[in-house]
Amino acid sequence: MFKQSVILFLLMLLTACANRSVNLTQMNTDIRQYITANDMTDVSRVTSFRFHGWNSISDEFLLLNSSPKRKYLIEMSGYCSDIRWAHSIILDRSMDSSLHAKFDSIGVPDQPALNCRIEKIYPITPEQKDAIFAIKNPPEEENSNK
Repeated sequence: MFKQSVILFLLMLLTACANRSVNLTQMNTDIRQYITANDMTDVSRVTSFRFHGWNSISDEFLLLNSSPKRKYLIEMSGYCSDIRWAHSIILDRSMDSSLHAKFDSIGVPDQPALNCRIEKIYPITPEQKDAIFAIKNPPEEENSNK
């Protein structure tokens, strides 16, 4: 009986991890589709960039705040697992006052040697920020079978 319970628990854990991976992959795909559908244009650099905060979106995207009115969607090159769960980040910039795509990177204090390179920088509006957060946290559909 104990063996069956352990096997059942492990199967449930494996299923949960697989679903989370699919959801994360789908979220990244949905964000890319949103970027394309809204003709968002990336910039190669942001001048006068002053870091004022950030929000994790997924393992490939995050938001950086340069001021209350200047926000950027950052697409990182490849999978950056620690970014999603980090409490703080480190910006490794080639110039203190700018942020450059393809040159600068983002890391976490626990593993400063594992940096994720910034692939693209998209300036975003408050409305776009809200739409991106809606992709990350979709509103729960009400179940009519209650």
